[in-house]
Amino acid sequence: MSIEKKIKLLDFKLKKNIWSNLFWIYKTSFHWKWIEFTEHKEYNFWDSIKDIDWKVSAKSWNIYSKKYEEERDLDVLFFIDISKSMDFWITDKTKKDIQEEIFYSLAFSAIQNNDSVWAFIYDTKILEYIPNSKWITNIFKIIENIEKYRKNSSWEKNTIKLIEYINKININKNLIFILTDDTNFNDEKVLKIFWTKNEVILINIFDYFENNLIDENVNITLKSWNSFLNINLDNHKKIQNFRKLRKEKIKFLEKSLNKSNIWYINIDNTKNIYKELVWYFSKII
Repeated sequence: MSIEKKIKLLDFKLKKNIWSNLFWIYKTSFHWKWIEFTEHKEYNFWDSIKDIDWKVSAKSWNIYSKKYEEERDLDVLFFIDISKSMDFWITDKTKKDIQEEIFYSLAFSAIQNNDSVWAFIYDTKILEYIPNSKWITNIFKIIENIEKYRKNSSWEKNTIKLIEYINKININKNLIFILTDDTNFNDEKVLKIFWTKNEVILINIFDYFENNLIDENVNITLKSWNSFLNINLDNHKKIQNFRKLRKEKIKFLEKSLNKSNIWYINIDNTKNIYKELVWYFSKII
């Protein structure tokens, strides 16, 4: 499919929903991270107690609270994993199709909200960097580069390595979305540094099959980087055990990321992408 047709299809499927309310829900969910102190003012009973400046109040007969001004425009940064595993599919769409729909939904929402969008496209290393811009053409440029590098991308990926690089070049005050099927985030120190400078959301993208298997009496052969794995799906006990272990692994990942103050959501090909994003952002407001 050409880039023009792909963008038209994404636009047709998602634009109606995006225009409604997603583009302001995601921003109000994270407004607290982008506010700056401007001045002190006398405390009113409707002000939050958390905003009281007790040191300043102690020097006066009055109680003073801090007044903040929110930074309205955000830089929205996308980490887009294009390794070969993102091409996996069993039913109607690949993980990369889901990824592009999520990206387009969030990026278009950001542009409509007058925020800038930029991206790092990666597998084991950074393959392309697209600078930030408030123009919708930047979204098209990012999608074009995703398609450009997919054909020759690696079977492997290293999201933590990209995060380490971002920490070194001191990127801060970004709302960062990581769009990947990577579940290896075992460097707590790197993640904590990452979060202190930015608001971070990991969106794990899966095919329903890889988390659940399909309970049918058939054999499926999966091709990996340098080997083949044959899965016999007529053993219900093994399937149930696999599902249990897989669920525990994802839950452990979510808890680990939450310890580092990184938000987590997973989406597969059975879910309505727009509804999942709206529900998620509404939950954390």
